[in-house]
Amino acid sequence: MSSCRYKMIPLIIFLSLSVFFSSVLNSAALENQSPNSNVTAKKERLVARDIGFEVASVRWCGNDRLLIYGDKGLRLLDLKGQWTFVSTKQTDYPLNCSPDGEWVIYVDRKSWRIDRGRVAPPDDEIEGESEWQGFVEDLVRYEVATGKRQVFAIVRDRPNLLDIVSPDGVKAFIGGRHNTPFKMREPKWGMRWLKNEWVHFDPVWFADSSGIVTMVSDEKKNMSLGVEIFGENGWSRDFIPGRDFDIKGRLGDAIAIKNKTISLLTVESYSEVKMGREMGRNRYFFYACDIKRSGLNCKEILEFDLRYTDIRYAVLPDGDIVYKESDDKCIRRFSQSRAKAECISGGPNMGRFYGLSPDGSRIVYERYEKKENKGTSYDLYIMEINQ
Repeated sequence: MSSCRYKMIPLIIFLSLSVFFSSVLNSAALENQSPNSNVTAKKERLVARDIGFEVASVRWCGNDRLLIYGDKGLRLLDLKGQWTFVSTKQTDYPLNCSPDGEWVIYVDRKSWRIDRGRVAPPDDEIEGESEWQGFVEDLVRYEVATGKRQVFAIVRDRPNLLDIVSPDGVKAFIGGRHNTPFKMREPKWGMRWLKNEWVHFDPVWFADSSGIVTMVSDEKKNMSLGVEIFGENGWSRDFIPGRDFDIKGRLGDAIAIKNKTISLLTVESYSEVKMGREMGRNRYFFYACDIKRSGLNCKEILEFDLRYTDIRYAVLPDGDIVYKESDDKCIRRFSQSRAKAECISGGPNMGRFYGLSPDGSRIVYERYEKKENKGTSYDLYIMEINQ
């Protein structure tokens, strides 16, 4: 049983990180471009020097703090450069913050256990791709203002839930059912439990909190897109599957950008041979989809052909896309209305792009500086984004 547990943890971390700061975009036309020498990041501001190489994730906690998880544990960093330790335990794995930044939400992995009333099958029946879904663990919230923490829910051991609390701060989406009764203390978020044991990857809320978009994996590990819209009298019963609509490639990611419009990414992998070497490449297809009661009406916006590298992106409130390929020296902004991409911040020392603040006003990213005989300093910057 324990062997299964530790095999699941890297998978969960990979899936969570790959979806909340996931891949998309960079055109073949842009692939070989150098950074625009005219780009000046006038609104760029240094937040922290040398945050460390072993940083697994950087996420926004409200609009004025960053939630950072790495070799030093789980920490908060305000935009004035002040650090606060939430936890020094590597087993306290972050999900996200409430949209107002008042609560940090994380999973206590040391609490991992079999759900009450269930009996685990033999290890040889739960290893590999068909893990048994009867494990649970505690979900903890940390109050930023006071430093107090409390267990507020018990979740199934698949916590791929980044946008857990709705933008209006009233509801919370918990990705699994369990047999353990639990009474939440104040503030009481209205909880939503799944009716089945399929895995939901990183549900994303509509801006008006009226529904969610999520990637769903069924018992055969098939991926599909799900949209759930909630009624006036609480959580509604409507669930719109998206498996059968006409798209290219395989489903990769989905994110809400307007109340009833989503952006959808699909990926198609292939190989090419250059100078006798086989090299992997991906084609990325980006769609805009209107949500209908009968399903999804999608149109292709962009198609990109890339080397097999990491790409991270965020969607601005107006629908523009900010993205960076790992080998690119620019963070680029693609305007859907003008069908044009431009470098908004660049340079030879450009590192990872980490994402967009909840209000859509700032991005956070990394620059690095190699110091003689002192290794490399990985520094964190933010920049204002004009709408």
